[in-house]
Amino acid sequence: MLRGLAALLLAVPLLAQAAGLGSLRVLSALGQPLNAEIEIVSLRPGEEDGLSAKLGSEQAFRQAGIAYTPALSSLRFSIARSDGKAVIRLSSPSPVNEPFIELLVELQWATGRLVREYTFLLDPPEYRTQRAAPTPAPAPAPVPVAKPAPAAPALAAARPAQAPVAAAPARAAANHEVKK
Repeated sequence: MLRGLAALLLAVPLLAQAAGLGSLRVLSALGQPLNAEIEIVSLRPGEEDGLSAKLGSEQAFRQAGIAYTPALSSLRFSIARSDGKAVIRLSSPSPVNEPFIELLVELQWATGRLVREYTFLLDPPEYRTQRAAPTPAPAPAPVPVAKPAPAAPALAAARPAQAPVAAAPARAAANHEVKK
């Protein structure tokens, strides 16, 4: 038992250095051709040259319990660079009219293979433009600054302190009739 645990702990650093898939960023809206990017993370030197990405196989979809739809087979996958990072670009030749997309992405390189599930929603174009132009936040209310109390004359300090007088509670105006 301990040997198995020790072997697993020794293998973790090796797994951490393998290529991986990061978050998916959707750049298109519902009713438009799909345009999305998935960041490729933890690449070792030389791994980028042999990278390839594709849609997971129908068998992988069945094993993951995800419905394979024929519309997914038209997706195109390519490896590119965006903002200096390696990414997988996903695109479709025709507009995507399904708001909920669930797919498996398979990344392969010379020394390994990775399959990861992605689920995302496509927003209508109107929603994307509303979200892109945020409303300005209201200006904060001015904070009142307390002015320091004027210094009391030295004679006031010599007077005996008076007990504070409690304010009488406010009463609602009412008419009362007194009967004898």
